[in-house]
Amino acid sequence: MSTPTIVVGYDGSECARAALAEAVRIATERRTGLTLAFGYGVEPMGGEASDHRQALHAFGAARLREGMEQLGDSGIVAESVCVDDRPAEALLRLADDRGAQMIVVGNHGESPLVGAILGSVPHKLLHRARVPVLVVPAPEGS
Repeated sequence: MSTPTIVVGYDGSECARAALAEAVRIATERRTGLTLAFGYGVEPMGGEASDHRQALHAFGAARLREGMEQLGDSGIVAESVCVDDRPAEALLRLADDRGAQMIVVGNHGESPLVGAILGSVPHKLLHRARVPVLVVPAPEGS
């Protein structure tokens, strides 16, 4: 994508939809494009890994189609991509590869301590990204 872009982590969840809505607002203001991404890396676990990887890819592709539909007639240039890598790694690599202006992700509402211990995607991005990271909170009642 030649247009400057904002990378958006998207899995179809309520908080991902909120993150996408915020990314659309920012992209409209900045006159930039969007890259919606779904990372789905699996750890090797024998013969079933290939089937698991294919199922995750299909799930991610379906969610990304929904996300692209959410853009409607916004006029924003956008692409979607499934990446066979863990979510944080996928977003970091896409941001680097595309010279992204920022990364936008949703937050499922876990506490910072839980995120630090379990390794949440926003926590990893905030500590490793070379571009600004916007973490959009889950909508009220989610």
